[in-house]
Amino acid sequence: MSVLQQLLGEQIFVWMMVFLRVGTAFSVMPTIGDAFVPTRARLLFALAVSVVVAPAIRQQLPPMPAGPLQLVVLAAGEMTVGIFLGTIARLLMGTLEVAGTIISLQTGLSNAQIFNPALATAGSLPGSLLGWLGLLLLFVTDLHHLLIMAVVDSYVSFVPGAAIPVDDMANVVGQLVSKTFLLGVQMSAPFLITGMLFALALGLLNKLAPQVQVFQLFTSVQVLLGLFMFALTLGAMMMFWLSRFESTFIDLLKPL
Repeated sequence: MSVLQQLLGEQIFVWMMVFLRVGTAFSVMPTIGDAFVPTRARLLFALAVSVVVAPAIRQQLPPMPAGPLQLVVLAAGEMTVGIFLGTIARLLMGTLEVAGTIISLQTGLSNAQIFNPALATAGSLPGSLLGWLGLLLLFVTDLHHLLIMAVVDSYVSFVPGAAIPVDDMANVVGQLVSKTFLLGVQMSAPFLITGMLFALALGLLNKLAPQVQVFQLFTSVQVLLGLFMFALTLGAMMMFWLSRFESTFIDLLKPL
């Protein structure tokens, strides 16, 4: 009976350690970790993935600790790795919100706010639309499989029980934040150029006819021009973001 209890205890320990990393990553990363997904669905999905992949990575897990303190330290390390993996994917999704915010400012739609279920906060209309399209493209192109495989393959780069490279993680997150803003600016570059030219034209017109409220009169023209450009560049922007999402995620998570 003691041998059976020991085997059951080791098996539960394996499932728990895998679930800590997988469940934490799935609760942060986009698609399954978005706010509109029920919490019970996230837990069940993470538990199912943990049970499936546990036999494949059991050999990479350390032995069961003898004391509770070692178990807590090991569990905290697994959760840290899961949060790191989910944060990488979430930051790449944040590129769409950055681009949407810039587009809304340049098209005169900054005052129009709408609830964004993906972020569980109010956001701009272009940002909400880009966020929904981004989630749709992740499922259509099966890139959500890449997110799942990245969590499973992370046991090669982040060995359970080993020292966590906190400095490297912080550097990666810092570089990724700057790259997120860079990609957002690149996606909205046509709107930035058009917005500056439009503002320059209105400024010159205001100098020629100072008695006319040109900025107030041409607000509707600015919105119409912005929506027209948004319709023209939407496909190119989403394909650009999708390619950068895949390449950046693969480069960051490939084994050294």
